[in-house]
Amino acid sequence: MLELGCGRGELLRGAANRGWKVRGVEMTEAFARIARETHGIEVEWASIQSAESLGETYDVVVLAAILEHLYDPAETLDRVRRALCSGGLVFIDVPNECSLMTRVGNAYLRLRGKDWAINLSPTFSPFHVVGFCPMSLRRLLGRAGFRPIVFELHRWNIPLPPGGGLRGTLERAGLSVVLSLGKIIGMGAGMTCWAVRL
Repeated sequence: MLELGCGRGELLRGAANRGWKVRGVEMTEAFARIARETHGIEVEWASIQSAESLGETYDVVVLAAILEHLYDPAETLDRVRRALCSGGLVFIDVPNECSLMTRVGNAYLRLRGKDWAINLSPTFSPFHVVGFCPMSLRRLLGRAGFRPIVFELHRWNIPLPPGGGLRGTLERAGLSVVLSLGKIIGMGAGMTCWAVRL
């Protein structure tokens, strides 16, 4: 199993405890060091675009909260496909840009006179530079040579900062309602997908 953007290696440590042979790629040096030193995980300190680990072959590649940060997710999925054995699986976890939360949140910000968007954030961390809706993610996977076998929309828990008086309390309550309703009507805030390499 290879995890791209493995952070401190917690998921890989859990997989290794279950018998998986694991490897990670992490571009934050401190996180890669923690994964190696604390969890004993083999981690390449590199960007996904330059990762030599993608030259190996794997049964599973994990991209959890990664594709939305990449300027060329199609190129990454092409490399992932080449790194997977026949019938290998990729796991993807991305925000749903077509979620009820995105639509209601952006409308709310416009009503407040804010020139902001709650979804794509190319100018502030964590730098979401590409967005996906269910159809666009399915198309991207198909073009890259994958077939989704499990595709789910989720509620996701998205915390707002504490404080803000009555308005902050109402915003947090409203967000909770919108997230729950989005899940019920098939417009959840997050998408997860398992796809098989064709």
